[in-house]
Amino acid sequence: MTDTSDFYRRVETECPAFQARVAARALTRYYNACFRPLGITAEQFSLLVGIGGSHEPTLAELAARAGVDATTLSRSVKSLERNNLVHSHGGRGRAGKRLALTDKGLQLMAKSMATWEDARVRLAEALGEETSHVAGSVMSQLAVAAQTATSAAGFGVAE
Repeated sequence: MTDTSDFYRRVETECPAFQARVAARALTRYYNACFRPLGITAEQFSLLVGIGGSHEPTLAELAARAGVDATTLSRSVKSLERNNLVHSHGGRGRAGKRLALTDKGLQLMAKSMATWEDARVRLAEALGEETSHVAGSVMSQLAVAAQTATSAAGFGVAE
């Protein structure tokens, strides 16, 4: 029988997916704590930014930009609609229905700007401003590389 302890150590120290998931969970916990006083989660904040930062995107467009499954995203958007932060109008289905922030959603995003900036600054100070910028760039490059590797391996679209 082969000793697998080296394998486990290598996955923990060399696997970008493993490391990205650990980092993503830590960042999600951090931003959830920061946004808790506003009554939203980090995921909801990201969706509100995606909707507010585009001119009435469709659910399919938002999912493609966020790199997530449209069905999963649909459930999250419905929660924002129930809380009167987002409204949808227009066509039917994921590709036709347009999303926009409500007045309540716009007010929440205006309040969240200072919260986000404070959170970003604290994180950059903890990590170092330069390392923070490099990390963002590397994460973007890693996403592109993973998409390229997925296509090259013939796996189709990665979700």
